[in-house]
Amino acid sequence: MFYTTIFAIVLIIVILAKYLYKPVERCPECNAPRESDHPICPCGYVFEFPDDDDPFEYGDPEDSAKDSP
Repeated sequence: MFYTTIFAIVLIIVILAKYLYKPVERCPECNAPRESDHPICPCGYVFEFPDDDDPFEYGDPEDSAKDSP
């Protein structure tokens, strides 16, 4: 009975540790941790791409709207 209780407690601890641990996303090139929601690593690696095939747009979107006729 004692060993069964210890086994159950260890099993619960392992399962909790597995599901409560949230690993930090790291860059595969320089192994630096990702800073908040920045899409680009300081080494230049891009963490995420847009779902569509539109090219990346850099800068303020309001500036590009003012340049259009």
